[in-house]
Amino acid sequence: MEPELENSEISNFKKPFKNKCENVKRFTDEQVKLLETMFKLGTKIEPREKLKLARELGLQPRQVAIWFQNKRARWKSKQLEHEYRILQSNFDNLNMQFESLKTEKERLLIQVSYLISLVKILTLLLPRNLWKRINFVLFFFKTVGDIK
Repeated sequence: MEPELENSEISNFKKPFKNKCENVKRFTDEQVKLLETMFKLGTKIEPREKLKLARELGLQPRQVAIWFQNKRARWKSKQLEHEYRILQSNFDNLNMQFESLKTEKERLLIQVSYLISLVKILTLLLPRNLWKRINFVLFFFKTVGDIK
């Protein structure tokens, strides 16, 4: 047989756990403003400055240290998000340029294919001596173009 639990044990068992948020004390607007100002001056705080700031704000030095630590973590996250957005934008721009160049390449390949076909047809249709003259003229213009 199980021994009966005392009433105090039962009542303790039934009590809900205290919410952690109930124990957390929030900083006042003035405290946050001063902490933010100090953070802008430097993301790390020296022990002397930490003690002085804690006294000014009526906080424990540990609270100031933890606030700075948390602020650095949030700041780093925002920096990474910002850098990611920049990289994403750069990637999107490069990707658009790449797609545009691929389209341009396809267009040029079609044009080259057409011109090759045209040359083949002309070689069949034009008399041989006329074709030699055309080749000479093309060679001449190519040579003049290379000189420039």
